[in-house]
Amino acid sequence: MGSLCKTSTQDIISGGELMDANTQLLFHWVPILLGLLLLIPSTSEFISRLFIKKWPSVSTRRGRLLASTVMFLIGGFTVSAHTLWIHNKASELGSGNFCAGDGVWDCSSVIGNAEWNVDPMLGLPWGLLGMLAFSVMLWLIVSICLDPMASWVRNHLAYLRVIGIIGVFVIFYLIYAEFAIGKLCQYCSTAHFAHIMVLVNSQLLLTTYDQRKWSDSKADDVSNDEVRDRKRKKGYVKPKSSAMNAPYEEE
Repeated sequence: MGSLCKTSTQDIISGGELMDANTQLLFHWVPILLGLLLLIPSTSEFISRLFIKKWPSVSTRRGRLLASTVMFLIGGFTVSAHTLWIHNKASELGSGNFCAGDGVWDCSSVIGNAEWNVDPMLGLPWGLLGMLAFSVMLWLIVSICLDPMASWVRNHLAYLRVIGIIGVFVIFYLIYAEFAIGKLCQYCSTAHFAHIMVLVNSQLLLTTYDQRKWSDSKADDVSNDEVRDRKRKKGYVKPKSSAMNAPYEEE
């Protein structure tokens, strides 16, 4: 009985009796892997068939790119939230009591390091900053998904790319911190990967928009009056039902 308690202590601290920290990390990779499969040309069309009945827009390249970006952002947000939880637990229980590892991968030594585990300017935990960044980017991309032909779409894509570029410099700093500590954090690396993929997708979306390949169907052919209406109201204008039901024609 005593040995069982000792064995399960680490798992209980990790958030569950049957799952250690590395197993829990796999759940954050589920949306990220879906995002990758929607992005890779050889798998994107097959994966999109799983969602096409509920979200018909994934039948287009633009729709797949937007869906892929949403998946990366969801994975990035959840792993950032988990990282913040680890930070708080490490503060309570000590850095050696959570997800410690004998090898180079040891999130406890990184997230629980008092010298590096907060933003040096604001003093906020990196997990919290990650949650804020992914939340803002998710709002930008969901706004585009709801009204992909709005006049402000390109601005939202540009903002998304700017946040992505700024985040790359933060990632470089955090990688430097990992090397200074001598350990790598698997949770941090997952958030970094998700962020970089969002940056890649933001550039692909901007390129698609600038090359006038954004409109994929007549449902996107918004009249000039509707465009002016969007600019005046600064909001969403519901497409006409006739436009939504119009058949697709190649230009």
